[in-house]
Amino acid sequence: MRKAFLTILCLCLSIVVLSAQTEELSSVFEEANRLYLEQKYDAAISRYESVIKNGYESGEVYFNLGNAYFKSGKLQYAILNFERAKRIIPNDEDVNFNLQLANVQLIDKVESIPELFIYRWFYSLLTLFSLEAMVWMIYGLFLFTLGSFTVFLFARTYVQKRYSLLSGMICSFFLIVGVSNFLIQSYRVSNSEFAIVMTDVANIKSAPDNKGNDLFVIHRGIKVQVLDSVNKWRKIRLADGKVGWIPEGEAETI
Repeated sequence: MRKAFLTILCLCLSIVVLSAQTEELSSVFEEANRLYLEQKYDAAISRYESVIKNGYESGEVYFNLGNAYFKSGKLQYAILNFERAKRIIPNDEDVNFNLQLANVQLIDKVESIPELFIYRWFYSLLTLFSLEAMVWMIYGLFLFTLGSFTVFLFARTYVQKRYSLLSGMICSFFLIVGVSNFLIQSYRVSNSEFAIVMTDVANIKSAPDNKGNDLFVIHRGIKVQVLDSVNKWRKIRLADGKVGWIPEGEAETI
């Protein structure tokens, strides 16, 4: 009995502490928003980053941080945080618009390799919802499927059995599609690493060594795909297919 009481007491204390921390971080976030509106962008950036460092991450925080960096003229940091916001809230219009606006100001104009229509359509379908939203959708579909087949088992009339079976089959279909979509997207996220070039000018090498030949030059803010890492060097690929090596400290992972 005493152990159970101590366990409940610890749980209650943990909840109180977490609530206090959340309230404090919320207060810092509101202060950062106020500083941003007062055009004190450096101070706002400091507050937003302190919220993130204390374990609170959200699309809104990254979006506001990106806006503050954009107003400060730090384009690469703005793009980095807009991209991080997009990973959490991929369909947010403001995030996508501001990211596009920031990309217009980049020095490098890299044309993506043309993709087949079917591939673009499939990718758009995969990224229609965030992973978190998909988890909730799958959970809801599972409950509906379970409920439909339960009604089917205990239904007393033919009509009830017919419609419960039909709804159960429909829910099962969408559940399978949802789970498949979630697994594919999870695999893509875990196996696709992207980064933003943070240095003003980056000389891309032919090998992970300062003695390697210079292949091409890219500038701050450009988004690259990370293919490999060797001895503090990263093998990257641009949207147009160019591949080379960049020092690890010159690009930050999204």
